[in-house]
Amino acid sequence: MEFIQAAFSGPNLLCTIFLLLMFLYWIMVILGALDVEFLNVDAGADTDVDLDVDADADADTDVDIGVGGFLDGFLAFFYIGTIPVMVLLSVLALCMWSISILANWYLNPGGSVLVGLPIAMANVIVSLMICKIVCMPLARFFSMFRKDYNAPRAVIGRIGKVITTEVSAGRIGQVELTTHGAPIVLNVVTDGSHVFHKGDEAVIVNKDEKKGVYTIAPVNLED
Repeated sequence: MEFIQAAFSGPNLLCTIFLLLMFLYWIMVILGALDVEFLNVDAGADTDVDLDVDADADADTDVDIGVGGFLDGFLAFFYIGTIPVMVLLSVLALCMWSISILANWYLNPGGSVLVGLPIAMANVIVSLMICKIVCMPLARFFSMFRKDYNAPRAVIGRIGKVITTEVSAGRIGQVELTTHGAPIVLNVVTDGSHVFHKGDEAVIVNKDEKKGVYTIAPVNLED
């Protein structure tokens, strides 16, 4: 009872409510009422959009860039966009609640709000640093799931092998590029009279953005 009373006392009340909200969220996730990506944000994408720079106002431009750069750095420092926000908030809530209970137990046994205020301010800073350290391995873990090994890469200038019967200026074929993961298969045509056959090597020289088709040329230009 004494522990429960301390948890819901004035200096610890906000941290306790914060932690209880996180517990409630995860219970709802387990029950299938919410998705783990709820309230997740993508760092970088939103902040880049918000930076609407006016070319005619040099002073405003400097301020916008400075604020945007600081915000991007802050989000990246605490892995926002790499780790789901609710996971970060859950770790932060647990840190803040634990520190609040211990600090007020030893430094503020009387439960004074005036004494608890500086403790709470220091608690936020310390908890953020602990959260940063605790979430380091989590960031690597979530990055593994976010990385798409089959996503299109920079392919212009790379050499691949023709895997269809024939490729010419009027006949679309396919070229396969080897990677460390799954191979990349591209739809290709030629921009000249050269005709490629299955097994020939070709270099990717261009891309038609509208059609999504790449242009290839012989590896040996004398061909």
